[in-house]
Amino acid sequence: MPLLEIKNLQLEFGSGARAARAVDGVSLSLEAGRALCLVGESGSGKSVTALSIARLLESPPARYGGGEIRVEGRGVLKRSAREWRGVRGGGVS
Repeated sequence: MPLLEIKNLQLEFGSGARAARAVDGVSLSLEAGRALCLVGESGSGKSVTALSIARLLESPPARYGGGEIRVEGRGVLKRSAREWRGVRGGGVS
């Protein structure tokens, strides 16, 4: 089982016709003991992707438009903010 798995992540800022998609269809998998590097041009969504894994983006204006983030097989986006804080301070950090 991967330590971190992201499937088709989509993240937007704003809502309705004014929404701007910052991350569109990111998928990756990271096994324990391995390293992963996100590479891309400035403004390509690297930082937003990393912050979204830890759920450190303020919502609103950020909104998860689709996809899935799993840490040690457990869904991140389905957890409450309170529950996620405990996980973030331990395994994710």
